Amino acid sequence: MKFDAAGWVSVVELVVFIPSLITAIIICSRHGFTRASGWLYTLILCLVRIIGAVCQLMTYHDSSTGLIKAMIIIDSIGLSPLLFATLGMLSRLVDWINSKGQGFLGMKHFRLLQLLISLGLILSIAGGSGSTNPDGTVSIATTSKVGIVLYILAFVGICFVLAICMSNIGSIPSGEKRIAFGVIIALPFILVRLAYSALVVFVHNHTFSVIDGSVAVHVAMAVVEEFAVVFIYLLLGFLVERLGANAGPLATRQWKDKSNKRGSRSRSSHSRPRHERRRSRGSSANRAAVHTPVYAPVPVHYAGAQEQQGYQQQNLREYQQQTAYDPGFDRV
Repeated sequence: MKFDAAGWVSVVELVVFIPSLITAIIICSRHGFTRASGWLYTLILCLVRIIGAVCQLMTYHDSSTGLIKAMIIIDSIGLSPLLFATLGMLSRLVDWINSKGQGFLGMKHFRLLQLLISLGLILSIAGGSGSTNPDGTVSIATTSKVGIVLYILAFVGICFVLAICMSNIGSIPSGEKRIAFGVIIALPFILVRLAYSALVVFVHNHTFSVIDGSVAVHVAMAVVEEFAVVFIYLLLGFLVERLGANAGPLATRQWKDKSNKRGSRSRSSHSRPRHERRRSRGSSANRAAVHTPVYAPVPVHYAGAQEQQGYQQQNLREYQQQTAYDPGFDRV
């Protein structure tokens, strides 16, 4: 097979993504792999694109069905690391907003978006594995179409999360605001990349074919966009400060895992010395005693007729005082 323009694009991808992969590893080491979810998925994107470029170059020596399927699958799953990386960047902003008590986005919202992206990834892999016909032609499976729809829904959800972050931009430190503006710049590129995948799946046109489509369209709507997003996110990795050791992983903060807070409270209470815990319990009892009513109602028991008669006379005197009763009035 003759080396064509698609081969040169693969070479350029290797030249760009191999240094980007090394840079992403450095950034993840700087921020910590447990806290660098956005940059970790950027690293995964670079790795996926390197594998895809190698598969593309291998087809010039062996254009087997397996390599074609691998190219289709790798091209379709490239959207998931982009969306995951963007979601990871926004989760860092939401952490700052919720730490000020001004946000309402919780872990369940991020889990929902992660579920949409994960399902889109699974369906794209399933659709790519069954898209090659025995005669060598490529047909788009229904699962691939559903996967793109899920990607679109996830993108809309990411835009909604970004809108929430921008409405609470005052709660974000000045250094972290760079992430918000970086995501704003990256989203149009992701939108164009998503539109290209949708055109490949839903428009039956030779221009948008994954195997033998227009190289210029592929470069303009997919390759350049991924280069731009990777560059933006890697640049953010150097511009923002790393989180302190006391901040903990993003997934274990209060707004994401409330059980950790309850557990830390119980652990802190049991970690105190025994005499302090006994003193705190004693002080609680004393505070309760202060608010106890001094005069409590005492039940009255009438043991005999004499006590009953005295009780009736007392009631009569009280009635006379209330009604200004004159005892001589009845004798007139």
